[in-house]
Amino acid sequence: MLLESPSAFSKGPAPANAKGQAGKREGAIKMTLARILIAAAGLLVAALLTLRVAVLPYYDGKLNAVAPRQFASIDGAVKRFHQQSFVADMHADSLLWGRDLASRHTRGQADLPRLREGGVDLQVFSVVTQVPYGLNYTSNPSKPDLLPILFIASWRHPQTWFSPRGRALAQAAELTRLGETGQLQLVLRRDDLASNGFKALLALEGMHALERGAADLIELHAAGYRMMGLAHFFDNAIAGSAHGIEKYGLTGLGRRLIPHLERLGITLDLAHASPAAFAETLALVKKPVVVSHAGVRGTCPGPRNLSDEQLRALARNGGIVGIGYWKEAVCDASLDGITRALLHAVNIAGIDHVGLGSDFDGAIGAPFDASGLVQLTAALFDAGLSASDIGKLLGGNLRRVLEINLPQ
Repeated sequence: MLLESPSAFSKGPAPANAKGQAGKREGAIKMTLARILIAAAGLLVAALLTLRVAVLPYYDGKLNAVAPRQFASIDGAVKRFHQQSFVADMHADSLLWGRDLASRHTRGQADLPRLREGGVDLQVFSVVTQVPYGLNYTSNPSKPDLLPILFIASWRHPQTWFSPRGRALAQAAELTRLGETGQLQLVLRRDDLASNGFKALLALEGMHALERGAADLIELHAAGYRMMGLAHFFDNAIAGSAHGIEKYGLTGLGRRLIPHLERLGITLDLAHASPAAFAETLALVKKPVVVSHAGVRGTCPGPRNLSDEQLRALARNGGIVGIGYWKEAVCDASLDGITRALLHAVNIAGIDHVGLGSDFDGAIGAPFDASGLVQLTAALFDAGLSASDIGKLLGGNLRRVLEINLPQ
């Protein structure tokens, strides 16, 4: 008798209906997976659209608000003086928000049309590359980083999502493209300061974007950066921050890089620097530095506002402080408050060592946007300053420092 094993039966041909049922199941699975992928892609597109057209504009407008205040009319002579002066602002974070800066917007505080309307000749556009979660003025770790969601929401290239260096290069490229279309002159050399029309200078807010040290410094210089801050809201590999956990001074890498920055023609910015880093940098540099945006403790105590001692040290260096317009800088975020801070800085440091550092679009509330800067000129005249002194505050002092520091 022939005995057949179970394995023998398993090698036999499958019934035709079984093959058909298996094929149908496979097709149904594929169809289900395709539907899931299509639905997931649709949800992703919807989420990205929502972030771009609703969420980002909402927070841009909310965080960069302008006070709804009506100002007094300005005397015609003051308007003419303002328009004829060299007006320069040392700090605006407008690139961060992914707006088309060539177009006028109803949200935020600065774009090219409003800057031109405000009589601004030179705007320093600062590039933010990392912001710690739970941001505060006293003690911040470096992580987690808040910016990935912002760069995804503004539809930036994936290289910007998780890399401070990538964000620095991408924002520099955005400003460079505006220059290539004739919207502005990007200031790279001294002679660029004398060019006609609106001018822009690229600044880096915190050297944590130098992920590879000196190699990244060369790359960012080539990308157009001509001003760099040591630190932003946290301690990094270059220096301690006034808002960091340890608040140390310059690191060994920081000490090695500073002479290199000066040789390249990059102006050092001590805004946000810890007191130790501030003092150690002034002892090391050979050229004038800036504190691009800050307040003064003489009118508004605060951890990142400059003491009278720091103002005098800055003056001895030949540098300048840019007075900001927001509450933590001036306490009274009004024309009067800004004017008082400017006058105190002038009284301590001298008229040659003070300028404007609005911090427009830096997630601050401001009493006016870029188009209303003539209001500050009028307030300075009302305070009794001479036309010559006001011209220095509006931009003459910054031009002097840049003419010393920029490459030929």
